[in-house]
Amino acid sequence: MATFDNTPTTAPDAGLPIAGPRSSDVLLLGAAGSSGRLIAAELATRGLSVRLAGRRRGPLEDLAHALAEDGATVDVRTVDVSDTASLAEAIAGVAVVVSTIGPFARLAGPVIDACLAARSPYLDIANEWSAVRDLLDRDEQARALGVALVTGAGFGPAVTETLVLRLIGLTGRAPARVRVAAAAQVTRHGEGVRQTIEESLSQGALTYRDGQVVREPLGSGATVLTFGGAHRRMFPGPVGDLEAARRASGAPDVVAYVADPAAPISGTGSCAWAEIAAADGNSAVAELMGGEGLRATAAIAAETAARVLAGVGPGAWTAGRLLGPALVAGATGAQVTVDGRPA
Repeated sequence: MATFDNTPTTAPDAGLPIAGPRSSDVLLLGAAGSSGRLIAAELATRGLSVRLAGRRRGPLEDLAHALAEDGATVDVRTVDVSDTASLAEAIAGVAVVVSTIGPFARLAGPVIDACLAARSPYLDIANEWSAVRDLLDRDEQARALGVALVTGAGFGPAVTETLVLRLIGLTGRAPARVRVAAAAQVTRHGEGVRQTIEESLSQGALTYRDGQVVREPLGSGATVLTFGGAHRRMFPGPVGDLEAARRASGAPDVVAYVADPAAPISGTGSCAWAEIAAADGNSAVAELMGGEGLRATAAIAAETAARVLAGVGPGAWTAGRLLGPALVAGATGAQVTVDGRPA
């Protein structure tokens, strides 16, 4: 069933959402984008009602009709994420907010503020180092307000983070060094994704050494890694995988590699790799092989949203640390190996 009521429920004096009956399970921001459409379908498949939100009403209504034809319960709201009142209106009556609107380093802050004000759980698919770090730094505030904030609920950084968590669980040791890498194959990039990549890469190469952030020119530390059945030219990047791997492992030395954009891309298979090494030099490696990157992101985001709806503790989290090392494989059906053996 599709509805297109754009009338908000607000408190008459304070202008804040009234606590009342739930009108939708999920508010999906950026629903008409390349990632948003896939996430909307995944949410609907899980039986969740979805409020589709974005800047332009036409594409949202088209998506709503398509989902409703398959039996989904949806409604449509136009929203301006830079406007506090617009966000409050969109959030009113929903149980969790899912944002696909990037660049997250610039645009996530106001949405998180609105969710905290409304006491509404929030999750996003950010994979910018600064965006992931900024959300995680809100942990004390989120706990005080009793709200769950979740970041990185997509192919990056959830995939590499869950591999690190698997390795630490198997070895039982805190590593001295962690290296992770991901190569997401996607059929198309939307404009928001393109802007996010460009703005993120402008920060240069970031790594953690002795627990401190080290900034170098982009391309520094380039290497060739073999995973996913191929030799891949990679270099350290300013991605959320870096922060997620550091916080998941506690390692003082962490590198997160991204694929050289000049390298040829073929096929639609996505893969990821993680290595942890102890101070004595002993190491362990995990790999993941999955499908198309945007579809994997949609499945991870929808599964995370469903589990947040079922109830999680307050605080600021990455998806992997909140929901555990089996999250990605369970949501996507991806295959995981540890030191060459099926996990």
